[in-house]
Amino acid sequence: MIHTSGKTYLRIVDGNLVQKVDEGTEHAKLRKWKNPEGQEGSTWELVYMNWTGHIKGLLFKNADYGTVCNVDLGDAVISFNTSGRYFSDFASKLCGADLSKEFLIHPYSMEVDGKKKTGVSLQQNNEKLGNYFYDFESKQTLHGFPVVDEAQKEKLKKNYWKVFFAEVEAFLIEKLGVLKFPTAENAVKEVFGEEVKSDPVSELPIEGPSDLPF
Repeated sequence: MIHTSGKTYLRIVDGNLVQKVDEGTEHAKLRKWKNPEGQEGSTWELVYMNWTGHIKGLLFKNADYGTVCNVDLGDAVISFNTSGRYFSDFASKLCGADLSKEFLIHPYSMEVDGKKKTGVSLQQNNEKLGNYFYDFESKQTLHGFPVVDEAQKEKLKKNYWKVFFAEVEAFLIEKLGVLKFPTAENAVKEVFGEEVKSDPVSELPIEGPSDLPF
């Protein structure tokens, strides 16, 4: 079982929060997966649509498949791969939130007009939080969010998006790193005493301009 100090460890898979458990656990579902290297496997998981709680802190650490952001919710820890779409959407909304209030965290993955849309809905007081770094009315980026370099995009073609999204990832990690949560600093260290390994197929990487709001 993936538990430390009674906490539930969660990842996002196909728009759901999942907890890795032992075979035979009541209500558990078997998920078969295949990683980018072609290795196949299966995992027994409990599936949750959402989770509610106060965010007590964040911890970034290197894992098997890149950098992971672990979000401490007191009774649970949600692990995000920072190169994934779920993380970028979560971070873009968290930066504009009231960190003293409770969150409802609801990941999603759906098809809209033939395109797959993935992200994380953050709610406080029954209201959905918007993107702190983008104004949809004026179609302008805000608060220093990286802007597409048209000259570099023309030069690098499709390869440019790898460079750009790496810049976005670094930007969001830096912004989350300075957030102040209303909790003791040592609370985060206690929660993350056990390594949370990333799952190579638990999140979709950011791949191209369709993932941007602009």
